[in-house]
Amino acid sequence: MQFHLPEYFAGDLVATVAFGIVAIFLIVLGYIVFDKLTPKLDFNDLLNKGNVALAIVMGSLILGLCYVIGRVVSSILGGP
Repeated sequence: MQFHLPEYFAGDLVATVAFGIVAIFLIVLGYIVFDKLTPKLDFNDLLNKGNVALAIVMGSLILGLCYVIGRVVSSILGGP
């Protein structure tokens, strides 16, 4: 079986990888900024103690960042 890839496949693959790396960097940066904005909370200590509420808040923060960054990357690449 032979595959016939379009000519723009390599360029799209490189763009996807590049924007994926940028997106991961922005998610980590968003987490660090949120951590710096809340200096009285020690996230690692509270999560190790089993604080479920903090885990839900941090999960929501990360999912929210992922959604926004995904929409931005999609609009840059010409998606819907």
